[in-house]
Amino acid sequence: MLFYLRYLVPLRKTEVGFKYVYVKSDGTVWELDNEDISYLKEEFHPNDGNRPYIKSRFNERTPDGDINGFILRKRVPKKIQINNNVN
Repeated sequence: MLFYLRYLVPLRKTEVGFKYVYVKSDGTVWELDNEDISYLKEEFHPNDGNRPYIKSRFNERTPDGDINGFILRKRVPKKIQINNNVN
């Protein structure tokens, strides 16, 4: 039950757009451009070091301690704005 609440419960209602967004190092969240969408749609072998890093929680850190990475749109807290254009 705790696993379900921590990792699977949507934090937002269904929104229009690609199912993933990107969290930058400063904590801002951005829509993806077409290149990123194509990258996420590729199939990768589980041992491929070039596969994308997908976060399961907004505050989850990368192995090097950074907050950036792709995340499911529904796992971004409601209080965090999703910006339209990637800078």
